[in-house]
Amino acid sequence: MSIWLFFAGQTQSIMKSSLIYLLLIVIQFLNGIGLLLGIFMDPVGFMAPFFQGDLESESGAELIFFAQGVIDVTAMHMIGVGLLLLVLKSFRLENSVNRKIFASFSAFLGCVFLVALYNHLFQGGGPPPFIGVLLFIQAGLALYGWNKAVD
Repeated sequence: MSIWLFFAGQTQSIMKSSLIYLLLIVIQFLNGIGLLLGIFMDPVGFMAPFFQGDLESESGAELIFFAQGVIDVTAMHMIGVGLLLLVLKSFRLENSVNRKIFASFSAFLGCVFLVALYNHLFQGGGPPPFIGVLLFIQAGLALYGWNKAVD
């Protein structure tokens, strides 16, 4: 019983907004850089789980070239969002403004996560597993920041 009273009396630790920003920024950069490295360092290995057929053929090379054009834009978008968050973090905004930013970012991540989930369930594709896991963690952090973050 005394152990319960000990833990019940403890205050919850709440993450600071600056730490949440930092974690969101790092995850954005990891997502973007991971996609860039995957599609340019080993495009066949990166795309093989998602495509049936020979990616080493001439038509496979055209598919890889097309995919590189789509994925590099997506990766740079992720890095750009990370830079946007970095700039917002540097402003030292009030707690209410930070919470609104986290709410907006949560809505953005919700849309991205829903598209990724739809592609995974119905299209046979979706993001690579590490991107999916990082998206889920990032959405959780943004929701946490919206609900509980402090300056």
